Amino acid sequence: MDMDNIVVKSIAKSMGRLVTSLFCWPNISCLAMSGLTVFCYAALFPPVEFSFLAWVALVPWLLCIVFYPARRHLPISYLAGLAFSGITVWWILPITIPGYVSLCLYLACYWLLAAWVIHRLIGEHNVPAFVAVPVVWVGCEYLRTWVITSFPWFFLGHSQVKFLPMIQIADLVGAYGVSFVVAMVNGLAVDSIRLIYLRRGQRRRMWIGVSVTAVVFFGTLIYGYFRLGQHTIYSGPKLAVIQEDYPLTVEGDPQSYEMFRDYLQFSRAAGEEHPAMIIWPETCVSWPINPEFLNAPPEQEPDQSKRDRLRRMQQSSRDVLGILSEHATKAGAYLIVGSLSEEYAASRRYNSAIMLDPDGKIEGRYDKIHLVLFGEFVPFRYTWPRLYRFLNENMTPYGRDGFEYSLTHGDINGPNRFAVKSSGRSYRYAIAICYEDTMAYLIRRFARPENGKKQIDFLVNISNDGWFNHSCELPQHLYICAFRAVENRIGIARAVNTGISGFISPNGEIEQVVTDPAGRTYGEGVRGYCVQNIKLDTRTTVYTRLGDWFAITCFIISLAAAVKVDSWAVWMRKHRSRSRELLL
Repeated sequence: MDMDNIVVKSIAKSMGRLVTSLFCWPNISCLAMSGLTVFCYAALFPPVEFSFLAWVALVPWLLCIVFYPARRHLPISYLAGLAFSGITVWWILPITIPGYVSLCLYLACYWLLAAWVIHRLIGEHNVPAFVAVPVVWVGCEYLRTWVITSFPWFFLGHSQVKFLPMIQIADLVGAYGVSFVVAMVNGLAVDSIRLIYLRRGQRRRMWIGVSVTAVVFFGTLIYGYFRLGQHTIYSGPKLAVIQEDYPLTVEGDPQSYEMFRDYLQFSRAAGEEHPAMIIWPETCVSWPINPEFLNAPPEQEPDQSKRDRLRRMQQSSRDVLGILSEHATKAGAYLIVGSLSEEYAASRRYNSAIMLDPDGKIEGRYDKIHLVLFGEFVPFRYTWPRLYRFLNENMTPYGRDGFEYSLTHGDINGPNRFAVKSSGRSYRYAIAICYEDTMAYLIRRFARPENGKKQIDFLVNISNDGWFNHSCELPQHLYICAFRAVENRIGIARAVNTGISGFISPNGEIEQVVTDPAGRTYGEGVRGYCVQNIKLDTRTTVYTRLGDWFAITCFIISLAAAVKVDSWAVWMRKHRSRSRELLL
């Protein structure tokens, strides 16, 4: 008992010291400035959307990095990242509390990493902030796109999605380029404040910073207006996107038949406007309708109850497929529906898009390539089965009873491009399912040119954002998708359960979306459809050809700064001394 009291008192003392040190005067001011950045940065994105704050949002936090020692600003930077993540990704909380906490703890690490590298470059090696901040910030955004969760959300550049001239540069350097320009302006503001505070004779250096930043900023705008003024966009086939309002929960979806009926009703109404293609959202068909499942012989199951279950499932799937085929035939349109596909013999399930032609026959299938970690698959299923079972039963809400819900990744080299015929012409398109439209590398791979021409004319995105309970995740997702249009100069048609469904032009303009009678674009009860000729573009972009070359460059520079900046300094001093010896 005494030992327990000693331990408790020790912990209490340690916590008291931590709180005391954290709230001493220098730390209070650093906390306040970092908190101001968190507030401004969070306000850039829906539901607030004060995008003008982006140009100064990082400045208070950057001043902490510049004027305070690392022992003060690094822990506060992590707290700032934790606060920002907690505020902005709250829409994950209703789905999984452990996932929400883990994601916040993980994303905060990027604020810590950025603070450390920026401090070394500015504070220790006197690199101008207008150079250090954009390079490191973009390097961290690129790293976050690839590591663990692949979470390319809340880029600094995403805040400028409605500022069309500014985002056109994405066709050269991706969304990262817009982040770079905005971060450079923030860095220049920090340099200006440093000059005033330090009162040192660095006016020449300051003028260089102003000149370079002005060239980058106004050059970006000039390029944007030039691209917007080009007459390369024309009308493509008429498409219809369908949206229903079915929020989802972990407990499951008991309304499969009702949901299917409602989607069919809207789809039939859209078919009366004679579109070339009708698009339903992801997983709106709850039955596997792929031929591999329909043709699986029940006799292969030794257990009679499993044989009977398979027969019942196959019959339900055939009935659903028959209804869809009849609908496609009557509408005289191609039909894309989101469905789970099952290869029964191989025990594999896929998140798929099934394409039916105007004759009602299944023309093709696309299987989602980039699955969401723990949302759609649990890792190590085939490599470390014991670890997989532990994660499946303890880290996810679905596998607690041993249920294996993990899906199989689609083949990135498989049939990923398709064609729709309209008015005597054939148009090429690809499909991105849900989160895939945030993965720039994948959309670029679909569009990558062959013989000087991009391989798709437009992109179809089917999503199911019903998990997020009509939250601000919906417009956030839409805005990220808009950058894929600019990067590759392709029109995008989106069909999303609960929203936001509509059309995006190759210039990134959100042209038409499904709304309710009050004009709301998302929220409870927003459902319907919209029909439009999708916009196509003859341009092939540098980004489509070369990909993330710019972001990779920033990442490599940031990595060198984080790991070897001292080594480089030593090497440069030695190199200079040797050069002097040779000259002498």
